[in-house]
Amino acid sequence: MTEPVLDIPFADAFQFDPSPTFEELRENRPVARVRTLAGAEVWLVTRYDDVKLVLADPRFSRAAVVKQGAPRVALAKPMPNSLTTTDPPEHTRLRKLVSSTFAHRRIERTRPWVADLSAKLADDVAAAGDGADLRELVALPLPIQVICQLLGVPYGDREQFREWTELGYSMRMAEKDRVEQAMTELTAYIDALVTRKLANTAAPAEDLLDELVRAREEGDRLSHDELISFGVNLLVAGHETSANQISSCVATLLRRPDNWAKLVADHSLVPSAIEELLRFNRFSEVGQLRVATEDIELHGVRIKAGEGVMAALNSANRDPREYENPDDLRLDRKDNKHLSFGFGPHFCLGAQLARIELQESLLALLRRFPQMSLAKPAEELKWRRVLVSGLAELPVNLG
Repeated sequence: MTEPVLDIPFADAFQFDPSPTFEELRENRPVARVRTLAGAEVWLVTRYDDVKLVLADPRFSRAAVVKQGAPRVALAKPMPNSLTTTDPPEHTRLRKLVSSTFAHRRIERTRPWVADLSAKLADDVAAAGDGADLRELVALPLPIQVICQLLGVPYGDREQFREWTELGYSMRMAEKDRVEQAMTELTAYIDALVTRKLANTAAPAEDLLDELVRAREEGDRLSHDELISFGVNLLVAGHETSANQISSCVATLLRRPDNWAKLVADHSLVPSAIEELLRFNRFSEVGQLRVATEDIELHGVRIKAGEGVMAALNSANRDPREYENPDDLRLDRKDNKHLSFGFGPHFCLGAQLARIELQESLLALLRRFPQMSLAKPAEELKWRRVLVSGLAELPVNLG
């Protein structure tokens, strides 16, 4: 009997607990046929080891997702000429050119500044009092200010590019035309910024985009189009993804007050807690897309060359084959090899920056508001229908 093609995101998407459909697929149909929001039928893999295989095996191409007629997951078209849409050796070339700019030690130097900014935003929460919306007062302004500072994007333009980036991740079909227009306008904005920086290479580098403009490796350099792609991807991912994860992490802890109290009592648990929250929370309702470059058999299913394969990171992060009691939130979980930042050649370039933002924003709130609680039941909180899952609101009482 032919198995049904499931629509993804699933009907019970965009809430705290993962859809039971992921567990059912992991156990009974680890390679399943699904239909994306864009109307493409692709294969969905849900087990930890299979997700790692799809993300790392060169037979599953990322570059092929930008080719004419390729399947799509969401409304926005993926951008060519970027780290996220190339395969080795071109991906290796790009990564080498920018690796020093995003080196762990270099990014770690931002921590004191991010900690200071987090403390100032906590002051804003205190001034707002009970009912303060942490999404608006912390989760959004923190990554926006950080990415503006790092990329050299004028902070005064934040409302405009906030609208563009939020639309860029939209999973609402009714917004399709607005999504395409937003990405066109965002690309033009970054193009103008890159053009200005290219015309001023004699001046000292003041930000990451300045350094990318000057980046060279054995005579090679980033092209104008590659610089634009980097700028767009960094602005969208550096703002939208981090904002959603900050909200999700805090809300998940407050949903179980004993976990908040545990971190209040022991701040040294924060790094491991963030890794566990990244594993535990729904990072996306879909997955990372690849295209098979040759026929491949997986769990008795024949995946044909040219077919799309979606790696469900959130399902892999709950796979009992990899994690003991995966549905338990263990703030001190050891050896936590979650896949929320991806795996293989396309492991997230901004992972360390995201960790710093998550850790320092949480620490600032724990120090300032040890009695913090949700201002409304978790089940009543509204979620945004976006590619990277996130709350639309996070009202809290300060205790």
